Amino acid sequence: MMWLVAMKYDRLEPLVGDVFEDEQLIFCSLSKVRQKGQIPYSKVSIRPVLLRENLQYQVTYHYAQKELHENLEPGETQALILRLLQGVFRQGFLYTVEADWQILVSKKGAEKILRHPPSRQMLELSHNRTKRYLLTEGTPYPFLVELGVMNSAGQVLSRRYHKFRQLNKFLEIVEDCLPSLKQRLQHGHSLRIVDFGSGKAYLTFALYHYLVEHLQLPVEMIGLDLKEDVVLFGNQVASKLGYEHLRFSHEDIRDFQAQSQIDMVVSLHACDTATDYALAQAVQWQAQLILAVPCCQHELFGQVKQDSQKPLLEHGIVKERMAALITDAARAKLLETVGYSVTIMEFVDLEHTPKNLLLRAFREPSGAPQGALEEYLKFKEFWNIQPSLESLLAEEAEDVRP
Repeated sequence: MMWLVAMKYDRLEPLVGDVFEDEQLIFCSLSKVRQKGQIPYSKVSIRPVLLRENLQYQVTYHYAQKELHENLEPGETQALILRLLQGVFRQGFLYTVEADWQILVSKKGAEKILRHPPSRQMLELSHNRTKRYLLTEGTPYPFLVELGVMNSAGQVLSRRYHKFRQLNKFLEIVEDCLPSLKQRLQHGHSLRIVDFGSGKAYLTFALYHYLVEHLQLPVEMIGLDLKEDVVLFGNQVASKLGYEHLRFSHEDIRDFQAQSQIDMVVSLHACDTATDYALAQAVQWQAQLILAVPCCQHELFGQVKQDSQKPLLEHGIVKERMAALITDAARAKLLETVGYSVTIMEFVDLEHTPKNLLLRAFREPSGAPQGALEEYLKFKEFWNIQPSLESLLAEEAEDVRP
């Protein structure tokens, strides 16, 4: 990506992290062993491979008389490169679509990183593994043009490459979730989707485009936000694009009343406990699918207390991160207690923080798994917390009792 080329790196870990995060690696070569006899092989080369539609990396260990191979997951490969360059080899090359990165490591471990123009030979190799984006550069999508992500020729604006990548990541996640909505679609019903805190609506428009214009599915979608200007803008763009079944409304999450069954709830970067209100509302509607990316998680910071974990909690910045992780873990387990199957996964959004966590929840017909409530109560007691979502779910349970 253009942003990768523009950046300067003085440390190895951020460079390797960015290359793998964006799936830009074409080929990697590690050589020049620091100490003779330290390892039985003299060189390691790595290339991406697609196995059963999953991206993995083939690692080749070069011995004097043979070569050995193994296939690793992206995270394992990233860790291997760091370990070998930080303790075994003195030189590495990371060849990417946008640049060739040379890493030199001194005997004392000092790192020097040099950027070179991408080599033609490596670019030719990359043609065999072009990433399959649901939104492709070079194709002018009217909604991306209106939102200032692309120009009229379909070229992604350099300052919006982050957003373009984020949109594709989000649509990939949605694509994987569609089988959970299959039964609804088979009965000829429109998918009813609510986006809480739609903001500038990049993802809202991308979702509508993908489902309606690309997949040609029947969809009714509404985006909610507390800012009147972004709601006005969203409705103007939707009207201009002819998105008849997408509208935006100036409403609070807690005040919105659905007029019919809601199938999917999206909540991206609703601040602090606003995420909890969105999750609780989704549960009340018995939404089949929930996609939530929490943001600005402050509620449990002042509650978390555990004397046995003092090293994690005595420093403010570490405690803040721990509190955010505890918040999301509690949310996931609480959703399980009310009959959802939950996965916490990484979601990239560079406009807010380098990395976010996304909660993906599917409603299970079989209900809550055995032991989920007990697990949550033990977790809650250990960290001395009282999350808002627990109270909100309890209130809704009272409301539906006869």
